[in-house]
Amino acid sequence: MNSKISGVGSYFPGTAISNELLTKRYEIDPWLLKELGVENRFWASDPESLILNETQSEMMAKAVEEAIADSQIQKEDIDLLITTSTVPDYTLPTTATLVQELLEIKKCNALEIHCGCVGALQAIDIANCYIKCGKAKTVVIAAGNLMSTYWLREWKNKEIEGMADQLNMAMFSDSASAIVIQESKEEGILYSFSESVGSGIEKGIFLDMGGAVYPGDQVDFSENRHKWSQRPKLIKKHGSALSKSAMEELAEGTGLAIKDLKWIIFPQANPSLLLNDIEALKSSGFPVEKIRYNVNKVGNSATASLFHVLYEIDQNGELAYGDKIAIIGGEASKWMYGGVLIEWKK
Repeated sequence: MNSKISGVGSYFPGTAISNELLTKRYEIDPWLLKELGVENRFWASDPESLILNETQSEMMAKAVEEAIADSQIQKEDIDLLITTSTVPDYTLPTTATLVQELLEIKKCNALEIHCGCVGALQAIDIANCYIKCGKAKTVVIAAGNLMSTYWLREWKNKEIEGMADQLNMAMFSDSASAIVIQESKEEGILYSFSESVGSGIEKGIFLDMGGAVYPGDQVDFSENRHKWSQRPKLIKKHGSALSKSAMEELAEGTGLAIKDLKWIIFPQANPSLLLNDIEALKSSGFPVEKIRYNVNKVGNSATASLFHVLYEIDQNGELAYGDKIAIIGGEASKWMYGGVLIEWKK
């Protein structure tokens, strides 16, 4: 049995947080904002009161509701619900069960993937396997990101101390996206995979505190383990190789010819890195006009970003039956990548 995507949903909370607001209220360096290239980002937290208005599971449920309506399925049809995010709502219970409860799905398998930008692709790979082996007929994937609570905690505690802290606040968005994958006689998901490099490269982006190793004592706070950290130079050096590896594996696994693709959805880390990659591809003759992204308009929503772009293309009427789309993911947390080749059968 084959599988296909039958519905897509997207949700952004509140109103757009502009560069002007970041500069005036949060004293983010205008030079950084210009270099980064993100025009707006979205927070589930109120930028004035700093109160969290929506949880990640609530945002995911809204994106799933839209995807369900788009696919015209019933909630009771769902056999498997997968959620994927950089940070769950809680250590326990899993976010997947919270989304299930909000959707009032009485019974289904609920899985949670703890991952950054590659999580959505891992979820597609799992969904595809479940359907092909007969363990599910309808799978819903909800991808989310909720990180504004970290930046606003640091702002409230006067801990936005340097360019790295400002970069986090300027770059990331809270949001959720979702897709429905169904059993189908037609082949819609042609190929899916994910890989971890495991090469011993240092972590590119990470949050040490909150797990069992650094649960959060006074020493952890004094060493700033409660703060998100990035190594931008390392990410710039190794990040592009992840996209290249993903495209090569898709080509090898499918006999993919780039000319046959309608669109390529690339990693959405930030516009500066993405445009740098596109420029390098352009010089090698790669058809960069096929690359689609929206990180410049809505910020980096981690793994939710990939489905946001798919949703935008679909809503704009830029997909026709039979079009082929490649979705590429790369993650600098510990250097993971993945890819999906889709034939649009919606």
